[in-house]
Amino acid sequence: MAVPDAAWRCFPWDARAEPGAPFSPSHLVRGQTVGRFDRHDRPPVRYLAESPEHAIGEALGPFRGTTFHPAYLRQSGHALALVEITLAPSLRARILDCTEPKVMDAWSLRPDELAHHERSRTQAIARRLYETGNASGMPAGVRWWSALTGAWHATIVFTDREQPGEIAFATPQVVRADDPVVTRALSILGIRVR
Repeated sequence: MAVPDAAWRCFPWDARAEPGAPFSPSHLVRGQTVGRFDRHDRPPVRYLAESPEHAIGEALGPFRGTTFHPAYLRQSGHALALVEITLAPSLRARILDCTEPKVMDAWSLRPDELAHHERSRTQAIARRLYETGNASGMPAGVRWWSALTGAWHATIVFTDREQPGEIAFATPQVVRADDPVVTRALSILGIRVR
């Protein structure tokens, strides 16, 4: 499967925030050091989910195995919102789909290394992919399984390789406890609903 044209992000939203500012759809969190493919802000990376429930699952992941509380849908003093993000074909063509064996082989990647729990290993892979390139040039990012479940896939974009107009953000929608996508995400995460 190719990198899809739509991606999702779930984030604490302030409708008054300017584009790129904290709590806006396009905000890039600085000081990224613990994610699987973080490059320690050289450059910052965008973690994008491939479905609404995956995006919500990433936001609610810290609550796995608990009983749901509506407060889970507020973070940093703001309601969580879901935003659809469109990725231009030109950007998608430069993202390595590491779920494809031929891509893994071409870039000398091993699934056990990409899925490793030690972030130092996966971040080293991101660094190598970013710096090395191959005959097709430098990648703009990678597509890989979510750490939460292999049923979800994430697209990680190296932000300095985005060209103007290659990423477009729709209008965010506040996430509600009774949304079917929330129910599906809670079920996958093992968060119990009373």
